[in-house]
Amino acid sequence: MKIEMILGAMSNIETTHNGNPYEVIANIYRAKDREIDILIGPEWSLTSASGVYVQKFIRNNKAKDAINMLFNAPDYCEYAPRDAKKILEEKINDESLFKEVPRIPYSKREYEKLLKGLKMASRGSDMLIFPGTAMFYDENKALYNVMPVIRNGEVIKSVYKFNDGLGSKFNLEGALKLYPSETNNDEYCEGKYSLSYGEDPIVNFEGINTSVEICADAGILKKYGIDNLDLQVLSSCGNSSTDSVINNSGYIAAVDGFKGVEINVSGKYAPKLRPIEKSNDLHLFNLQFDL
Repeated sequence: MKIEMILGAMSNIETTHNGNPYEVIANIYRAKDREIDILIGPEWSLTSASGVYVQKFIRNNKAKDAINMLFNAPDYCEYAPRDAKKILEEKINDESLFKEVPRIPYSKREYEKLLKGLKMASRGSDMLIFPGTAMFYDENKALYNVMPVIRNGEVIKSVYKFNDGLGSKFNLEGALKLYPSETNNDEYCEGKYSLSYGEDPIVNFEGINTSVEICADAGILKKYGIDNLDLQVLSSCGNSSTDSVINNSGYIAAVDGFKGVEINVSGKYAPKLRPIEKSNDLHLFNLQFDL
């Protein structure tokens, strides 16, 4: 049995500096109008700069006031680790360095508010959405890089990045620890990669088996033992390749938001697919599965 689906890749979310959750939500509405079946965004697309106060006060040479305002806000007071504030304070005397300080991730409460917007945008459509990732802290001061997989108003799976990649711009120069990770805390080692996906990494969508890897996690599905996906998704910022775990009629779809969006969709025995349609917002691809 052959199944055809239209895959949409977000072509307007460059995430080297900041993501744009509002544009991701707008892309979901655009994709619904186009009757796209599967939508993919790059890593960090959902985490935008929280530096509104920072930039304002830098311009006014009041960096210390900016830091205090950020960390005295209710969300950051409750969730943000104290060492984050200390790192920022160390940068005050060097304005050029201070401008390069990584942005502060969401609090858990802010992330949940973002999810409401994503779920609302997806309602009334069976489209499967891999919108990219967001960074947030929880009440235990753990840092998460998470991909909410969304369909028709619901988060059907949350995929957590397992490997930090050593250069996360939201990791405050390595001072914070990403959860889950087998290298950060022995308490979390049991189960290893299953911490990223829950009970099963595979999402069955209209008869096709699909799953997603996040940037430095490329290759994690192969290590997990997966070897027969119809669609393997890589959402990244600085990495466009992974170990293939697709079947003979399957596809790998990589969306990389590093220094301009790079989109690569290919089959196991097929060269890079050409999009059937391109715009500033979305690139569309026709996928044919032999089930």
